[in-house]
Amino acid sequence: MESFMGFISNLVDKLPEFLKPWGEEFLLRYFDVQGRTDRATFWKTILVNFIMSFVIGLLGAIPVLGWIITTVYSLAVIVPGVTLIIRRLNDIGKSWPWIFISFVPCVGSLILIVFCCLDSAA
Repeated sequence: MESFMGFISNLVDKLPEFLKPWGEEFLLRYFDVQGRTDRATFWKTILVNFIMSFVIGLLGAIPVLGWIITTVYSLAVIVPGVTLIIRRLNDIGKSWPWIFISFVPCVGSLILIVFCCLDSAA
């Protein structure tokens, strides 16, 4: 496992500067729910993930291979996406169960977005 993490760490070091927050937050902290993620890093990571999802989504136009790539990427970012939001909630002083507010119809996701926009707690 340690050699795999070394490989991932080397991979993140070689990423271009604009991809570093995504690499550090998504790849190196894949299962980390204990830490904190500041607001700027959170939104940079979300933006890079959105762009990557869009580009990979364009590959979905390729009949079978595109569907496979899109599905694999979508499944691969579920866990780091959830842990990223949990770390952001930790940063604003909320506990992890607040993530379930997103299941409230109509307003739940909006409340979670507002939480992610708040300043860090002291």
